[in-house]
Amino acid sequence: MHVDHSAGEGSSYAESSVAPFFIVGSSRSGSTLLRLMLASHSRIAIPSETWYLTALVEKFPFDRLLHENEISNAISVMTNHYTWPDMGLDDAEVRCRAANLSGVRLRDLVEIVYRWHMEVEGKSRWGDKTPAYIEIVPPLAAMFGDAKFIHLIRDGRDVAKSFQRQGWHGPWMHGYTREWLRAIELDMKLSETPLNERILRVLYEDLVLHPEATLRRICAFLDERFEDRMLLWHGKVDNAIPVREKRLHSGLGGDMNPSDVGRWKREMTSREIFVAEALIGTQLSHFGYERRYRSKLWSPLLAVTRIYCRKVLPVVGLRRRVSGFLGRRFQRRVKVMAPGGAADAKEK
Repeated sequence: MHVDHSAGEGSSYAESSVAPFFIVGSSRSGSTLLRLMLASHSRIAIPSETWYLTALVEKFPFDRLLHENEISNAISVMTNHYTWPDMGLDDAEVRCRAANLSGVRLRDLVEIVYRWHMEVEGKSRWGDKTPAYIEIVPPLAAMFGDAKFIHLIRDGRDVAKSFQRQGWHGPWMHGYTREWLRAIELDMKLSETPLNERILRVLYEDLVLHPEATLRRICAFLDERFEDRMLLWHGKVDNAIPVREKRLHSGLGGDMNPSDVGRWKREMTSREIFVAEALIGTQLSHFGYERRYRSKLWSPLLAVTRIYCRKVLPVVGLRRRVSGFLGRRFQRRVKVMAPGGAADAKEK
């Protein structure tokens, strides 16, 4: 496979870039599975989650050439990020490649990493899979004027239950649903802008239950040819996922399981389902997910539950944390002052 290296020396990458794409959305929505599928394509390389683009677009201009000190500082932001070891390059390699560019923009620095992966894998197009970039779609779209975005959406109740199993965003349902709700609300705002034409919404449930048809739809959006090898993604799991994240993706060790769809029906209690639908029911309906408590008779109680979870529980949680902190401090103080405790030990 030929890889275009024409921008490697004395020029920027922008003119020779094939339109990139970003997989975005909420965590725990199946984006790693989609990454493995798309990265199995003969033309597409997708590295591990980068995350540092958020800091870059906040700290540096992407609509003009960078000054020398800005180039150095931007590279430091990238190489000092905790995900950098997953990228496969060292600081010196990045700085060497940056030095061979002229008229450097932020896009050019960012593409050094992606183009390195293209070269290593013999691919001709790159993508990124960092779900949190749903937060920065507008600046990414401005920096990469030809970029496309795939918003992978999973039933918010399954996402919430996954967060609960991992012990993230706890201990209440409003915490488990917050990231999903944020991603959906951002998407709905983007749908009212010109950027909507550059965003494809894909349901996780379709990807699992109808993988070939869904991948064909994604390929059509990306102007790529569907390849059967995209369905044979299993061999990429060991090398594509960082060691520190393997436990989070243990389910990718086998074939896709239709039972992964709608797990909330088996694993959530009736109370958890009610609270989840009180918090995200409107958004679930927007994307066609069936709600258990959809009758209008439930509306008043759902509204009260939503207000309680969003307004009252955070206050209760803060009080509990403060009380627990003060309680632990008091207990340590008592131990220190007790006979035979640390105070006596110091005197001896």
